[in-house]
Amino acid sequence: MNWARLVATCLALAFCAFAAADKPKLPDGPGKETAQRICGSCHGAEIVLGRQMSRDGWGQIVVNMIQRGAQGTDDEFADIVDYLTNTVSVEAAKINVNKATAKQLQAGLEISDKEADAILQYRGEKGEFKSVDDLKKVPGLDAAKIDAKKSKLAF
Repeated sequence: MNWARLVATCLALAFCAFAAADKPKLPDGPGKETAQRICGSCHGAEIVLGRQMSRDGWGQIVVNMIQRGAQGTDDEFADIVDYLTNTVSVEAAKINVNKATAKQLQAGLEISDKEADAILQYRGEKGEFKSVDDLKKVPGLDAAKIDAKKSKLAF
């Protein structure tokens, strides 16, 4: 038995396992397997995770990949766009209302600059928000807008 070769093989396997553990992984969600199978043959997750595009943006990327030879059905490509939109898009990004700037609040929650400023002022005076109900106490803030975006909120 060649001990040097055995040790080298073990070290190589350990390195591969370590490198694989460090690689970013796609978030869970419907369509993940399809995206991994079709897109993952050419791209690593870091390519996808480095972008936060809108649904239209992801749709354009997928069309571009189809034109470059990506293989799949129309339904699979639609699933991929849905998956990317729901997991790594601008629309999917959570807004931490205790850390967000006025611009981030305005864009992420689709509120006016006046409403975003009111959130910052209230946060500065009363401290961090702990729940959606706390956020809805901000004077001048439309509670219906907050309810509509509550899935995007982080505290």
